[in-house]
Amino acid sequence: MDDPDKALLFAVAEGNERALRELMVRHKEPVFRYAYRFLKNEADAAEIAAETFIRVYRNAGRFKPKAKVSTWIFTIASNLCRDYARRAWRRKVFSLFAPTGSSGEDEGPSLEDQLSDSQPNAAETTELRDSNVRALRAVDELTPKLKAPFVLHVLEEHSQRECARILGISEKAVETRIYRARKQVVNTMGRTH
Repeated sequence: MDDPDKALLFAVAEGNERALRELMVRHKEPVFRYAYRFLKNEADAAEIAAETFIRVYRNAGRFKPKAKVSTWIFTIASNLCRDYARRAWRRKVFSLFAPTGSSGEDEGPSLEDQLSDSQPNAAETTELRDSNVRALRAVDELTPKLKAPFVLHVLEEHSQRECARILGISEKAVETRIYRARKQVVNTMGRTH
């Protein structure tokens, strides 16, 4: 099966901005969703999505057609997310030693709020919402190394093979990191229950 995005990417490599807009129509929303789930901040996710397509435009001529174009686009987005998360994680770790602290809470509706259940049964809704919140907080505590494959595979439902291509690691490494991430999430949720 031929990748319908290849012709568009080759046109982008020749400077065709219309082809870039078409690629953006096809892939910007999934890239944004991935970045948002990874970073939990709408503005940062939008910035990552925009930067992803800037890099697609600049590097279209370097694309090697071994993988699907969508995999290549997600590789760019994933690398940007991991770099951003590493910087943010380091800031968070170093801020633990700062003399004054902040709550670290973002303004506006969180992903947890958006994903929480809103069924009519209040008791079940509250229990499910609490479970979702604990799970998402546990995912948020993962290091970027574990978070990237976990978000791609578990939340975004990419295959382990595609995750491996996106992250530039072996399928076994993806499997191991997902296993470790799941274990850490379960342990973290157990501590907060």
